[in-house]
Amino acid sequence: MNKEDIAHREKMIELHKKNLYALEEMLAMYGADQPLHLINSATMEREAIARYIKEIEGLASSGAPERTDMVANLPRRHYFVGREQEIKTILQSLNPNSRTFIIGIEGIGGVGKSALAIEASHRCIEEDLFESVIWISAKESVLTLHGIEPIIPEAKSFSDILITIGSSLGNPTIGNMPIQDQIKQAYTLLARRTTLLVLDNFESLSKTEQRDILDFLRRSPITLKALVTSRERVTEGQIIRLQGLSFDESNALLKWDAQQKNIQLTKEQNKYLAEHTGGLPLALLWVQGQIAVLGYSAAQVLDRLSMDANIPVLQYCFNHSWNMLRHHNEKKLLFILALQPEAVSREALRKISGIEDEDGFEIAVSDLLQFTLIEHEPDRDYFSILPLTRRYIRSQFADDRKFIQQAELKTAQYYAALISHRSDFTEWRGYDKLLLDRNNILSAAQWCYKSIQKKLPGTSSLTRKTKSIAELLVQIGAQFGSVLWQRAYWYDRLTLAHASLRAANLLSDWKSVSTFARNISWIYFYQGDSLRALRWAEESLSATTLTRDVLLIAAAQRLIGTVELRLGNFERSEQMLTDALTASEQHANDDYGIYSKGFAQFGLGDLENERGNIKKAGEWYQKALETWQDPVRKDPVRHISYAFNGLGFVALKEKRYEEAERYFKEGIHSANEFGRVEELARGQLGLAMVYLESNADPKAALGLVNESMEGFQRQGMQHETRLGQEFLQKILMLHPRLAAHQQSHG
Repeated sequence: MNKEDIAHREKMIELHKKNLYALEEMLAMYGADQPLHLINSATMEREAIARYIKEIEGLASSGAPERTDMVANLPRRHYFVGREQEIKTILQSLNPNSRTFIIGIEGIGGVGKSALAIEASHRCIEEDLFESVIWISAKESVLTLHGIEPIIPEAKSFSDILITIGSSLGNPTIGNMPIQDQIKQAYTLLARRTTLLVLDNFESLSKTEQRDILDFLRRSPITLKALVTSRERVTEGQIIRLQGLSFDESNALLKWDAQQKNIQLTKEQNKYLAEHTGGLPLALLWVQGQIAVLGYSAAQVLDRLSMDANIPVLQYCFNHSWNMLRHHNEKKLLFILALQPEAVSREALRKISGIEDEDGFEIAVSDLLQFTLIEHEPDRDYFSILPLTRRYIRSQFADDRKFIQQAELKTAQYYAALISHRSDFTEWRGYDKLLLDRNNILSAAQWCYKSIQKKLPGTSSLTRKTKSIAELLVQIGAQFGSVLWQRAYWYDRLTLAHASLRAANLLSDWKSVSTFARNISWIYFYQGDSLRALRWAEESLSATTLTRDVLLIAAAQRLIGTVELRLGNFERSEQMLTDALTASEQHANDDYGIYSKGFAQFGLGDLENERGNIKKAGEWYQKALETWQDPVRKDPVRHISYAFNGLGFVALKEKRYEEAERYFKEGIHSANEFGRVEELARGQLGLAMVYLESNADPKAALGLVNESMEGFQRQGMQHETRLGQEFLQKILMLHPRLAAHQQSHG
């Protein structure tokens, strides 16, 4: 560290701050009619301050910045050729000394806008131009044979973009705020670090959303710069307009790709292909992919490309491959793969397709692999298709709508059956294998929801098919929802529970209505929205009045008691938890009864803890532990982490540090074994408190609290995150030397 250099920059910062203060006083005198030259001068002063601050940080830094998190946010970096002048221009504009704050990359679809943005982003990371890089895509359609094919965008609105910014910079719950508060919070987060925001497919957003976003960028802190890709003109900042690759660039891309596919095209063939694709990178790679595996010469394929000049080359290439398929079995498999968002197992393909002849199935798979239309993952024995292949195949659905409808239903039925066999609580050690199909299962649930969403409860009798689909959705919601909850996929469970709740209402299945309302309430509770959690908890209890299920009523009461405790309503909390305990004790030999009894006891422990009755709280936590360890239970591991952590906090308050450490370590072990992210984080926070208060290892305490806060924030647990932040500040206040460690590693 150069102390003289730092001191010099600190003096310059003070000087620029004085100048900025004087300029701001002058601007205030003008009111709304502020002179442009004064505004520009103030901006230059702010930029100078920011530049000197960053230079000081660079001089004071003891090591290279971590890049893992930044790279993880970006799409994969592929082979990149050409565009060097464009890259140079973009990097110059993104340099902190440049006044450009928006760079727009324009061009037609497939010309390489996104690829250029990805390459530029990675080079920014390599050159340490930014502390954070946030990638957001608004892509919602692609060009296919029949026109535009819709896809699900990452962002549809200005609010979606703000939420992504918040999630990327440490505030995953920003979406719970009103829009104006979202904007303020985003500005606050962005002001803390230099950030590159990449907005891909900007044209997919509405004009209103575009205006709001550009206005947001204009008013943003000087620490933010934006890179925008669009098929339309970007009305702000510096514009980079892309054309097709030159012949030399196209040739280089084709040669690299030919080596990967072990084929050889002549220079004349490459030139022919470059001309007929207009140098579009996407088309070049896909056309050559078709050539590599077809059973005839490259010259024949290239000749076919010119048969109809009105058909875009990408469409033509996929049509050609499609027409080369020999049997309907091959199309069936492609249809099924196109219906799924992710890779599909061999077993799922066989059962959903209905191909009973094993040889016929294997021949179809072999043909598709030959045409490179599918990819095989041998380790898992899963098959997948590339996104562009999927988009093309979906454009062919109209040719066999009957099979598509059958495949959609059979897909939902297959995954429902799979869940039924693998989601039982005794199978929790195999949940990770089931979660390999998570997105496909959620996609099947989404199809079920779309199939029934036009039906209103009580308006008319349900057809047999609609009732069957609704029952499938309820089953998926109940069984897979439990897996998502216990593996901490809370946002997925929230979406699934809302969809399943509609199906349960259609069926007048009040037990399921109560269950899904309770599922929704728990997630809102853990995310800190207690009032919304209470509303859903009350709805759950109301639904149970239409049933005679004692344990279901107890579950709703236990939930209300827990939420009321968080809201400070101790009397109602105690009444509800006591009623739940009484009801659960009537089913002492039932697994769910034991589960419910333990959580009622745990809740009463939390209640006494909040009241300050520490000894009584410990007694309740001990009872919960003993209940969950009851020999009747086939698998006690799932919930004992709650009790261990509760006992740990009691021992901590009573300054029994050795016992507290033992309890928390046992809680962490249990939570880690079962995959309970929230209890793992609570145990880490408790153990950190033990290490600090006993002065055993403050540095270890700092590491543990950082790990716990990462878990809390990932799940959106506001209350627990707040506790973690308060404890973190306590560590840094008591041990100032750890502040430097926190800055470099936190």
